[in-house]
Amino acid sequence: MKNRLRLAVIGAVVLALGGIGVLVARSLRMQWREEAAQTGLDLLPQVAQRIQDFHRVKTQDGRKVWEVAAREARYLDEEQAVVVNEPMVRLYMPDGRMVALSGHEGRVALDGRELREVDLAGGIEVQFNDYTARTDRAVYQHATDRISSPQPVEIVGRALQLRGERMEVDVGAQKLRLFRNVTMTLQPDAGPGLLPPGGASHASAQP
Repeated sequence: MKNRLRLAVIGAVVLALGGIGVLVARSLRMQWREEAAQTGLDLLPQVAQRIQDFHRVKTQDGRKVWEVAAREARYLDEEQAVVVNEPMVRLYMPDGRMVALSGHEGRVALDGRELREVDLAGGIEVQFNDYTARTDRAVYQHATDRISSPQPVEIVGRALQLRGERMEVDVGAQKLRLFRNVTMTLQPDAGPGLLPPGGASHASAQP
């Protein structure tokens, strides 16, 4: 009888130890999986920091200074930059005017929380006053407060059309310059005083 009781106790202890071992093994296995997953995220920081409907705004003295929005963004921490898809950048002037840039994709470089550079490519539109400039690439430099395009540019607005091989826009002064093989076409509906009698006019220059 005593032997049977002793065997039963030993069996119960063995079963209890086995159950504890199973629980410990499961816990260690779960911990290992979590650590492996975290390691994977550390190796792929760009994937971990992908953001949908990206939007950043800087305000000063109660007014907007600049605004960046995009359908999707991906942070590059080491380069302090953001790769954006379908971006829209707006630069606000103290007098209420605005310059807007949009494109298919681009790269936004940051200096801390400041906007340092915006480099957009594909289907670029630059809107200022009543004019729209279309090109394939545009770069905004905060240090000079200028937008430049090394690609051919077409500008439309106020019943005129301009073309050139390169463009610079002084954002603060709202001035635009075109370079090389510049052409201008005025449309008949430009209004009184803008056209000579007889319809459209065409002018070209090559500075």
